[in-house]
Amino acid sequence: MKKAMIVLLAVLLGLSPLFAGGGGQQGATPKDTPVKLVFWHHQLQAVNNFNEFAKIATEIFAKLGYPNVSMVSEQIEYQGYLAKYVSAFSSGTGPDMFMAMSQDFALDGGANPVALPLPADVAKTWQDALGGIYKEDGEFNGKYYGFVVAGDTSMFMYINTDHFREAGLDPDKDYPKTLEEFRTVAKKLTKYDANGNVIRAGFQPRFGGGSFNVAAKYMPIIHNFGGRVLSPDLTKAEGFVNGPETTRAFQFLHDLVFVDKVTNVELGLPDVAFQQGLCSITFREPFYANQVATNNPNIKFKIYPYPAGTKDLVTLGGGSWHMMINSKSKHVDLILKMYKELVNPEYDVRMHEPDKTPPVLKTTISMSNPYFRSLPYAEALLGSVSREVGPIYYIIPEWNALAEIIGDGVTKIIEGGDVKATLDDTAKKMQAILDER
Repeated sequence: MKKAMIVLLAVLLGLSPLFAGGGGQQGATPKDTPVKLVFWHHQLQAVNNFNEFAKIATEIFAKLGYPNVSMVSEQIEYQGYLAKYVSAFSSGTGPDMFMAMSQDFALDGGANPVALPLPADVAKTWQDALGGIYKEDGEFNGKYYGFVVAGDTSMFMYINTDHFREAGLDPDKDYPKTLEEFRTVAKKLTKYDANGNVIRAGFQPRFGGGSFNVAAKYMPIIHNFGGRVLSPDLTKAEGFVNGPETTRAFQFLHDLVFVDKVTNVELGLPDVAFQQGLCSITFREPFYANQVATNNPNIKFKIYPYPAGTKDLVTLGGGSWHMMINSKSKHVDLILKMYKELVNPEYDVRMHEPDKTPPVLKTTISMSNPYFRSLPYAEALLGSVSREVGPIYYIIPEWNALAEIIGDGVTKIIEGGDVKATLDDTAKKMQAILDER
């Protein structure tokens, strides 16, 4: 039903008279014309970053000789954001710029064809300036649609340093470097009551808060076990998401919960449990560090790269968010001029410093940059981005639906489902979506 709804909305987008013909790319905006450009995003944890982006964009327009042009940032509720975006674009009320994933809105082949592929000169400017693993982030069907909003696509390991010391472990040396070490350390950190119930989890996995997000947190373990969830040509799930390596990865998760008993779902989702001192290790993107430090300053923590398995890969989660342009904006010419000026180390820092998220340019992802050096995950991020990039699946229109099925499978296993039966069912459901192409 969801797939059919998205396809129908995409058709409506294509048939809408507003989106027929040349649209907003015709002509140039006169320099004395008052213009208010609108940027949409759906990240509460980065609202200050995006407000700063709007401020920077307005400054750039003035610098370019457009003193009456401004950019405003508007937050859209994350829950159901995709349907809200599509509805707005189909009715002609969408923003000039927006944050989303390229496969969802790419004009050439995306599920909802709205986003403008950047001209070659603008794309080259950005890709030449971006840090290593972010260079190709934003590409779809051979075209570049927008730069990654923050360098926080990797998953990292957060540890509670007080818990480590309490268990006789040195948080500077004894943090787990491999998944096997992770299992041993998690058991040492776990605390139980007199009845054997976990009252402090050594590790708390993501098991709720949206199936897509659950999949994103667990994909790195699959990859570091050497597994995949799709074939290299991205057409087959069967034999991959239920293949031997991926099965071992899911068995690893199952055993942490039911054999090693290092977790307890009754302690709550890991974001909150870690901040309350109810779990010792969790996995999250870099921006989570600011949440912990702000909401619970008494929690002492460190951040390390994701543990390695049979492979040691960059732990990309479930996809990156990109800043993209509505191809039917009346002021595409202005936005493209601004985009080229935005590639600036000073702006890169300013856009990420308010919410303490990672920058994206190779000149700022460096210990020589004072802002980057101040980030609590700076060393972990450098250690991560130097690795080989793992399998990437999210550059296909079907990824959102596929990731939700994977996330449902993770949750089912954490709740006690049989690993093989769950993965066989997951593969069958994913393959049905892929076969609809």
